[in-house]
Amino acid sequence: RRNKCAESLAVNVNRLKLYKSKLLIFPNKSGKKGVKKGDTPKSELTNVAQNTFKEIIPVERPTLRVKARAISAEEKEASAYKTLKKARTNLKYDGAKRKKAEEAKSKDA
Repeated sequence: RRNKCAESLAVNVNRLKLYKSKLLIFPNKSGKKGVKKGDTPKSELTNVAQNTFKEIIPVERPTLRVKARAISAEEKEASAYKTLKKARTNLKYDGAKRKKAEEAKSKDA
């Protein structure tokens, strides 16, 4: 999946940066040979508590609540079914309408 929204991509990048800043990497082996580049120094690893929570860094969800309001007369009058049906028929006969218009244009010319 590609993240096409720049705002959500920026939020995810910031979450990952925060996660990496809090991450403590223990060396695989003890001694100087077991320490690799990027491992946390021994001084910082003393008395480190393990995270047992389900979510390490929670994803902030925006509130999508819309306040209740009165339905306008225009909204009551409009029919969603009729609007969709009209769009479907327009799409279905679009080619025929263009062909007919092209023929009428060529007759006039």
